[in-house]
Amino acid sequence: MTFSSIGTSIKKARPNDKGWRQLLRDRKESNVGETPHDVKRALLNIVHISDTHICDAQSPARVECLDRFADPHHPLSASIGKLVGTYRAQEMLTTQVLESMIQAINQLDFAPITKQRIDTVLITGDLTDNAQQNELNWCNTLLRGGKLRPDSGTSRQWQGVGDFFYSEYFWNPSGTPKGERTDFPRELYGYPIIPELLDAVRATFFATGLTKPYLVVHGNHDALLQGTIVPDEHLRTVVTSHEKIFELADFEAIDALQKVSEIGPAEYPSPNSPKTREVNADLGRDFLTFDSWNRTFYNEEEDNGITFDLLGSARKYWRKDFEHITILGLDTVNPFGGWQGSLDREQFTWLKTQIEELRTRYVVISSHHPLQDLYNNYTTDISSRVLSVEIERFLVSRSNVIAWICGHTHRHRMAYFGPDEMHGFWQIENASLIDWPQQGRVIEIFQDQHEQVWIANTTLNHCGEVLTDIEHLRLDEVNQLAGLSRVLSVNDWQRRGGVFSIENNEGELFDRNGIVVLPKRI
Repeated sequence: MTFSSIGTSIKKARPNDKGWRQLLRDRKESNVGETPHDVKRALLNIVHISDTHICDAQSPARVECLDRFADPHHPLSASIGKLVGTYRAQEMLTTQVLESMIQAINQLDFAPITKQRIDTVLITGDLTDNAQQNELNWCNTLLRGGKLRPDSGTSRQWQGVGDFFYSEYFWNPSGTPKGERTDFPRELYGYPIIPELLDAVRATFFATGLTKPYLVVHGNHDALLQGTIVPDEHLRTVVTSHEKIFELADFEAIDALQKVSEIGPAEYPSPNSPKTREVNADLGRDFLTFDSWNRTFYNEEEDNGITFDLLGSARKYWRKDFEHITILGLDTVNPFGGWQGSLDREQFTWLKTQIEELRTRYVVISSHHPLQDLYNNYTTDISSRVLSVEIERFLVSRSNVIAWICGHTHRHRMAYFGPDEMHGFWQIENASLIDWPQQGRVIEIFQDQHEQVWIANTTLNHCGEVLTDIEHLRLDEVNQLAGLSRVLSVNDWQRRGGVFSIENNEGELFDRNGIVVLPKRI
């Protein structure tokens, strides 16, 4: 097994005078918390990854120009007071990162503590970044294996920000064109020049494909434009058009930011005089339809929760029974807009019915949003949305619910919800594959001789190279590009200290590698 795998650690080197940090290999992190003395029975072994954000970074629907208002050097960043999230320097490398993580998962023959096989890979939402069909197709090819060219528009040239649209607000890896000023990422924050990178990220490679069964959960970026805005016919025209906005006047950009909210509704910018440039249109960029998700992931040869009766349906929640445990996969996306989540009444009724039927079995809940982020109550329907308080009240009244596995926050975190040790569950939030630290985890659920239930977590790094010298980067190797993405992510200039510090994503050691125990409940 290579270095970049189970339990190993990657640390940050000291920053240079512009704050740029290289990454270094470090010793293996230990598990912390309770100490199991024996393993009588392995109940379920899961590899958990989340928020892959497979991204068509050349899409005309993307509004990267809004992101500059969160730059620390921007005069309005303090008044904006939040991350915008419409642009990342590493967003054109998402397919290479997922491929590299799949390689790491495939190397896992057994879970580290129980020494038993992995039962499933669980991917908790935001598989795509912009809810586009081509993004979902790329993701599906990566999971299944096959030839992949992560490109759109035209193969002749890159047509996204960072080159085709030169702006000092974005990282331009090819350098500064004659007559332009050096971009802020290179001038102020130490970002490198990597000629030909934007050709390399679009090059064809052969995806390995997962060798283990996998389950997928629906996320807000899998349904909404940039995870927030409901696609309509106008936006379908925008995303498949030959024109892309690359700059807005400040007052129009600020107005657009004020119309985007964690709770719906949310509106796409409608500026009067944007700066645009012609690009090659691509119908493959169209937004996903109500049944695209189920059609993509249905597999008649393997029970992955998406059954035949869900084809042609908008329902994206499911049940998967294993030998000892059942996973209930929820769809926490609010289809009316906003990036935070909630449930519809029909789904909540289904959830309660399932848990009652399963009262003699242990149950694991899985969703994209964590429980505390289920407060998006916006709806245009006559029926109200179900929020976290009501959901938690029901779940902690049932002793068979032991864990909730989720993503969305892009951070590692473990927390217990419940009034006592007999009623409640451990919520396990995982970091993303687009932001630092780009990790998954192995979750092992097992019993000891007293039938206590143990939940053990061990972080998993992807196989991207730990690059110590970017000048010698090999652009034709997927794992080199994945390693580049990781070092770009740790150097995000908007997250160098303060309330949005990139270190928040790491969590504490317990959040990454914690082991907890629950008493026998059933």
